[in-house]
Amino acid sequence: MRIDPNETLGERIRRLRLEKGMSQNDLADGFVTISMISQIENERRIPSVELAQHIARKLQVPLSDLMRHEVDQMETAWKHQVSKVYILTKQPAEAEQLLKDLLGLKDLSHAQQIEMTVDLAESLYLQNRYSEILELLIPLAEELESSTFDDVRTLARIHYTIGNAYYQKQNLTDANFHYRRADSLSLRFPLFDELAARISYNTGITLQLQGHHQSSAYYLERAYDFFSKTENMYETAAVIFAQGITYKNLREYELAHDTMSRALTMFEMLNLTHNSYIVKRTMASTLTVQENPKLAIEQLQDCIKPFEEQKNYNFLVIVLSEIAAIEISLGNLQSASKYLVDADITIQRQGLQSNREAGEYFKTVALYYLESELFSDAVENALISAEIFDKIGSVADHVDALQIACDAYHESGQDSQAYSIQRRCIELLKQLTGRSERIL
Repeated sequence: MRIDPNETLGERIRRLRLEKGMSQNDLADGFVTISMISQIENERRIPSVELAQHIARKLQVPLSDLMRHEVDQMETAWKHQVSKVYILTKQPAEAEQLLKDLLGLKDLSHAQQIEMTVDLAESLYLQNRYSEILELLIPLAEELESSTFDDVRTLARIHYTIGNAYYQKQNLTDANFHYRRADSLSLRFPLFDELAARISYNTGITLQLQGHHQSSAYYLERAYDFFSKTENMYETAAVIFAQGITYKNLREYELAHDTMSRALTMFEMLNLTHNSYIVKRTMASTLTVQENPKLAIEQLQDCIKPFEEQKNYNFLVIVLSEIAAIEISLGNLQSASKYLVDADITIQRQGLQSNREAGEYFKTVALYYLESELFSDAVENALISAEIFDKIGSVADHVDALQIACDAYHESGQDSQAYSIQRRCIELLKQLTGRSERIL
């Protein structure tokens, strides 16, 4: 029997009936009425298995042939659900293969193709294949944005996933763009749900890293309002910790301390050692250091071994650089140099030369040379740091690095260069204050 994959079940029944010269009355009997046949053929009714079996017998065709396309569709839907389970259970390679097989089918609807493509991107994300995600989803997003596609949730999810890929590639500018687009779409959701909360949280994080602290607080508060009402304690703790960092950046230190302490307690209750040490490191380097620098050094030293054991080399570089920076502020340059050497070794071994952590390292090295009155070396390292932060899109850190170069130029009597750098800092600071670039 000829099967047209684009033919609906009702259309197929009508075609077979007419090919056999039968009327709707011929298919009807005591079990099936003419009205039922008409509704099925006009897609106003889905037949039960028993009803389909009766119609197949009347048409003298096997039920399997009559329902083959529908069975194939059911199998496709089932396999798609299996791929989602693979993603949820962190089996991305299995999900990827299954989704690629499904996307190779010829009779998928446009909606199925889109959803499977986004799921495929999620499987790639779990495998750290961020460039492939961008190659997959950016053309899709552009296509859907330029069409009459009206599924705002799916489109928001696409932009959210693109934002995640850019974030992992340490491109805060493009990450923020796609998070903001996803957020604007989420405002059209019937309810502010978990996806909307995750979008709001990630938007807040990128704004925080860029230096837009007041805007960051708004998005994090929205995420907190959602997660605090759920049973997801980890997500709630993560949002609270992020809020603590924003409070610190806004110089609300008492509130920052209370908030971070609350997040630390929650992570410890969940027995999440890795997250606990991240909070401890942040509290030591941003809060404790203001009152007791030596205690802050001790607390940061306590984080070194755990980060080494967890192979969290990014945070290891940060901790080593932060200890060095505190030692420099205390005038202990020889001690600072030892930590900077360890940080440099880690950066070289782990290939972190262009990461945010390397930017922090070079900024600290620049401070070391500035205090050592080796001004040309200070400028060189400060500009390397500034370039890294510029590429990432971290405006506040970019300004901090340039300020070190400005100080080094000034101390060495090169005031024209210092003035030029200072002008650049002013332009960047305008972005943070909103005088030349509006955020909201």
